[in-house]
Amino acid sequence: MRLRLAVLLVVAAGIAGLVGVLVLAPDYLLLRGFPLDDAWIHAVYARSLAHSGTFSYNPGIPATGATSPLWTVVLAVPQLLTSDVTTVVLLTKLLGFGLHVAATLVLLRCLSDGAVVRPAQLAGAMLVAVHPDLVSASMSGVEVPLANLVAAGLLLAATGPSALLYGAVCFLAPLARPELSALCVAVPVALFARRSFRHLGILLGAAFVGNAVSLTVVGLRNLAVSGRPLPAAFYAKFGKGYPSMLEGQVTGWTELLARFPVADSSILLVIAAALAASVLFARKPASIPIERAAAGLLAGLAFCAVSFAAIPPVDPRAFYNQRYVLPVLPLLVGSIPVLILETFPRRLLPARTLRLVQIAVMVLLTVSVVVGASVRYPKLANDARNIDDVQVAIGKQLEGASPDQTVWAVDAGAVRYFGNAFVVDLMGLNSVQMLGPDASRFLDTYSPQFIETVAEWVKVDLKTPQRLQAVSFRTSTRYTATSFAAMQQHWIVVCNDPAASGQVVIRERRLPFRCAHPVGARSAAAAKNPGGAPWDRERQR
Repeated sequence: MRLRLAVLLVVAAGIAGLVGVLVLAPDYLLLRGFPLDDAWIHAVYARSLAHSGTFSYNPGIPATGATSPLWTVVLAVPQLLTSDVTTVVLLTKLLGFGLHVAATLVLLRCLSDGAVVRPAQLAGAMLVAVHPDLVSASMSGVEVPLANLVAAGLLLAATGPSALLYGAVCFLAPLARPELSALCVAVPVALFARRSFRHLGILLGAAFVGNAVSLTVVGLRNLAVSGRPLPAAFYAKFGKGYPSMLEGQVTGWTELLARFPVADSSILLVIAAALAASVLFARKPASIPIERAAAGLLAGLAFCAVSFAAIPPVDPRAFYNQRYVLPVLPLLVGSIPVLILETFPRRLLPARTLRLVQIAVMVLLTVSVVVGASVRYPKLANDARNIDDVQVAIGKQLEGASPDQTVWAVDAGAVRYFGNAFVVDLMGLNSVQMLGPDASRFLDTYSPQFIETVAEWVKVDLKTPQRLQAVSFRTSTRYTATSFAAMQQHWIVVCNDPAASGQVVIRERRLPFRCAHPVGARSAAAAKNPGGAPWDRERQR
């Protein structure tokens, strides 16, 4: 098949995925926000970049919470075009979907023989284009589709004529997703460790220079802003989760990957990995597309191992944890049909039997994707509704607050995007001061008018007899955004009595607080909700 026709078919498959979202989750595209609060954090930084030229979380104060600077730059475009939130959200989703299609087309070029595309190569690209997890992630507001594009670009550039081009893509990789630096090493090792040490050395040198320049620029900026070379999220998240690395690996391989159609069959994945290894270690070189498929699969699996170690998947059912391995899912999904259909040893089975097995595998993969879509898209819409009901509602509740008021927040995306108050991120993702020994001093500087509390995460322990008002925010549908049921209800404690004091308990960490002086007769949240319930220790349990 000619490449032009294959491109049209891949684009059509992508559009079919979009139509699947419209049919199975009709309210998601136009009526819902994003399926996790982190997407609103990206939107905060993008809005700041668009209107002030800085990576700031609170206005005018540079911060290091943007873990994907390149994605922030991309998202600044919708923010420049309009200030209407509904339009910004729609443009963000469509922009992400466009990047998903672009990443799939780059992968098609990786897997094809120039102007000719074989059936297995087309099948791999089409499965990626219509894959429900990749389609939904592309419209989630986070950096996954951009990371997919960079990952596919790495695979294509590694076998190209220019090491300079490979170095340039490796420069972009950590700006799209920091862990992609591991893929910059894994791809050339998989491709050339057995074939050419000279070429391997050249590409690894290009990768080192590209990564080093990128990370140095970002690191110097982070040092200037926070005194730490890495984004604040790294210190808050890296290695946090299971007590042992082994548990994180077991959960990642047996539970998280099992959530993704095509990659959910451990037997198929093991067979494909064995075929990939046989291709790369064979005495006789295979065609470049087959070698790319083999290298893409093995490098993608190596990336997954790194990801499970860096950010253990404590909640494998949640998109929040799944997004960290989604950058390489196209490499896994696209490579499996090529390896199964084109490299399976033909001498092991009679020709007719082998053909039937290959057809059965493709039918199984197709059914897996279709069934996955019927589950994934409604969950996407419900996750977004959960976030709209709680985090977005909190932000809108505080839009009447003044900039000189302060809210201490647990989920710090929507509350900053929609609200006007100064936000202290208690988790430290955007307020790096919360991660160090001077957290108490930092909190003393920003006494709260509002404190967000969530059972098992953050609570307020009053040490004085005052009774503060509190407003509850709870999901209106079944909670699916995470597996932690306590997250379905948040409270905003209206801390408007300067005589009230106590401790805010962040997990097991206790920090003293005293309520700030109210601005005006009544705080914004209390004015909007005059029937707020009195807050005491029993209510938050």
